Amino acid sequence: KLSLPTIPTYRFVNKHSIIFDGVDDCIITDGADTVLQNTTYSMWVKSSATGTNAGLFGHGGINTGAFSLNHDSTRPLLYLGNAYRYWNDVPQQDDGEWHHWVVYLDTDITNSKLYCDGVLQTVSATSTGTNNAYTESLSIGGNQQSGGDYFEGNIDEFAVFDRELT
Repeated sequence: KLSLPTIPTYRFVNKHSIIFDGVDDCIITDGADTVLQNTTYSMWVKSSATGTNAGLFGHGGINTGAFSLNHDSTRPLLYLGNAYRYWNDVPQQDDGEWHHWVVYLDTDITNSKLYCDGVLQTVSATSTGTNNAYTESLSIGGNQQSGGDYFEGNIDEFAVFDRELT
């Protein structure tokens, strides 16, 4: 929400977002984003789930190009295999309001970034190691097509870019 001291200048309007139940809902893409490479994911997200809320997106499993807002009930996680990155708790991840999230996934996990509402988030832990090859095309709302972790909340305007955005 952007505003001037006296009047609001913009407010996100939810007319066509998709609601995910956290149980088994996900969008399965057909051949999209099938190779691990530097990628930027941009989306609007709203969630009130304060417990573990894993599986915002993924490519075949919890540790295969997967991102979670509340992986361990508190912290966002990008998981690539033996390489992963946690960010510090972001209060916006479960406040029930709309927020714009950008995940920059770099094949060198130490270069991966997370933004919420345009603010670069601080890293809490990183592990380097080998990355898992993608086993499925992009799943939105779940980290794999079936049997994985699933997101609870709304997602809108999900976009994927084959580079880091400035």
